[in-house]
Amino acid sequence: MCSMARFRRAGSWTYFLTGFTMFTLGSTMLLGLYRNYLFVQDDPYRCRLLFHDGTWSPSASSVIRKWEPKGCRMVEYSRDTIIDCMSGRKIILAGDSTIRQIFFAAARRLDPGLPKSEVKDVLAVNGKHENLSFRVDDVEVEFIWDPWLNSTALNNTFEDFHAPSTSFPERTVREESEPPIALSILGAPGLWAARYGGDDYLEIFKRGVDSVILYLSYNFDESIESSTSKADYFQATANQILLAPVQVPEYNNLSLDRSKTITPKRVHEMNDYLSQLSPHQLSHVPWVYNHISSDPEEGFGADGLHASDSIAALKLDIALNARCNAEIKAHKRSFKGTCCIGESRNLLYEFALILWVVTMIFRSWSICLFVMERQPLLQVELARAGDIIVSTLVLCWFCDGRSVVGKVERNYQQNEFISVCLLWLVASILTLRKNCRSPGEPLLLANESKWNPPGYRGPGYLSRDHSDEIKGLMQGFILLYHYHYASQTLWVYKIIRLFISGYLYLSGYGHTLYLMKTNNFSLKRIAAILFRLNFLSAILPYMMGTDYSSYYFASVITFWYIILFGMLRFFRSYNQDLRWLIMKVVATAILTDWLTSAPGVLETTVKALHVVFGMSWNPEEMRFRLRLDRYIIFVGVVIAALVHNASARRARIILPLGHAISIRPHNSNVLVNIICAAGIIVFLYLTQFNLHEKQQYNQIHPFVSWIPILCFVVLRNSHHVARHAYLALPAALGKISLETYVLQYHIWLGGDATAKLTFGLWEGR
Repeated sequence: MCSMARFRRAGSWTYFLTGFTMFTLGSTMLLGLYRNYLFVQDDPYRCRLLFHDGTWSPSASSVIRKWEPKGCRMVEYSRDTIIDCMSGRKIILAGDSTIRQIFFAAARRLDPGLPKSEVKDVLAVNGKHENLSFRVDDVEVEFIWDPWLNSTALNNTFEDFHAPSTSFPERTVREESEPPIALSILGAPGLWAARYGGDDYLEIFKRGVDSVILYLSYNFDESIESSTSKADYFQATANQILLAPVQVPEYNNLSLDRSKTITPKRVHEMNDYLSQLSPHQLSHVPWVYNHISSDPEEGFGADGLHASDSIAALKLDIALNARCNAEIKAHKRSFKGTCCIGESRNLLYEFALILWVVTMIFRSWSICLFVMERQPLLQVELARAGDIIVSTLVLCWFCDGRSVVGKVERNYQQNEFISVCLLWLVASILTLRKNCRSPGEPLLLANESKWNPPGYRGPGYLSRDHSDEIKGLMQGFILLYHYHYASQTLWVYKIIRLFISGYLYLSGYGHTLYLMKTNNFSLKRIAAILFRLNFLSAILPYMMGTDYSSYYFASVITFWYIILFGMLRFFRSYNQDLRWLIMKVVATAILTDWLTSAPGVLETTVKALHVVFGMSWNPEEMRFRLRLDRYIIFVGVVIAALVHNASARRARIILPLGHAISIRPHNSNVLVNIICAAGIIVFLYLTQFNLHEKQQYNQIHPFVSWIPILCFVVLRNSHHVARHAYLALPAALGKISLETYVLQYHIWLGGDATAKLTFGLWEGR
């Protein structure tokens, strides 16, 4: 009766999580389709989000503030990325000194060693009102001094650009010796019209704008559709043109002469004229240039007219994101930018959608046959498993592969992070349940009896429910940690490192206890475990275009399981003798320490895996991950051996290692609890207040992480009431903790766990 109740309880939570997953899949796809229905015609590629609005990231002492478009993600273009996009082509900038700032930002980005003094020397030699050019490798950047947009040089540039007769510009045909123009940034002639145009400033401004309107007659979004094949796109690409709005200066800092003519009224009238252009023409105007310049921390220089160097560089990045994102994303899956990108087609996703519908129909039919007491063609549980796998793959690509779901930057807000962590803790406590097994029952599950040694009465030290509870509780905090970008804060990082070590400890403990109880070292057993650990990490690369090493934790836990299995498998007859077992543990720890630290060992292994399985690994990254927790797995092995031997002997010792029965508290137990509580407090105090660098903490973490972990587990089961209860919600999450860790890369987060997911429904639209 009790076992049936236990089965119903475990099954109810499993079916609850399964149902919740299916509900999330359906609601996510419906929300995405609803978002597309509302906004797809207005902003199909999220270029409008890039050009119109955004916000500065919250200030933080350890993080540089960044401009973040609402609903999409822009990136800072490096020298190499610019060359990849613009190789063999030219960037044209035309306008006044505010546009010249963007030219110098491009020069410094292409040549990071270019000093500011050299920029001043260039202006001194050539004059402030002269054309400039700059060339690095195969990329040419040219500035045309033309504050009125009516110069001969600019008109000659436009001769190579043919206005489209349809909604899309014609391809440009050029001489082989002349590099094609890939991007043009024009400055609206507003500041000069206001400064020197007198009472006719508005008419002069209109004439300048009207002279370039012909080249803005197509929708900017349409050029993104041409990002198909790389070769075709590079050889015959449309020249994308941006028309920068009239810069709104910092009026209080303008000189007396400038403040008389460059007035808020004049600037507003000219920008108002720009805002009345047709929707296609407006799609070329990055209004956000004035938003970023108004930032009080980053905005203008001392003259109040020219933006700071960082703002000029940001203007360049906005233009490059609009021009290059679609091209790079089409040929580089790992690219993080999501503004101005097209929808890439995934045949596997389309096939999975069809297969998902088929599996749902087949599963429903199997259930009907089962209810009618007829033999189904396929077991219901097998059909259900296939349904879940396919739907998970579909959801991963829908969230992280399609542009329906946007990606935005993460920012750490301490109060928000602590609040949601407390909510998770409260929600977990509200699911407190009693263990169904009676105190005198020697087994966790009836079918374990054939594996247990005579008189076995454990494991009371750490039951399966308690192990899953701790895993799930930690996993919940880890998911919140990644979602809120708390890795930027050292004190949170230290705690999360303990959680990851705790997971490895529990894994080592659980696997060792099973192997020592059952002596089951069969090929079937190791194949089943390796399949469970690596299944998602192995199939997701085919759907998502990633590689196996992207999901590093699966490979880390696989490595340690193979080490543990091999250690216990060889000379397994000595496993029951603690002295010989500890000698095996010490020898294995020394060997793995050498394997993970010796130069060339991991590198050779990585090369072999690449040749045999086609895996691409970073040996330095794996070395860092493995060495961070290189001893905690062996602590789990030793504790499991102690528990197993104490349980087999039915020993009554200080800690209730083997007994699952209630043990009355006595002085020795109280003393142990006090020592464990003090150990956790002292550990946190010493690590949080004395280690102020992440590298310092990482160096000592492998040697001390076992202290708070063992102390917590002892305190968790220090009272018989606590031993006979567990938290059902985190226990259910703990059963799938590895799967949730892997799936967070594409469902809980986006951009391979580097961005938040958003539908854009509540982003000020």
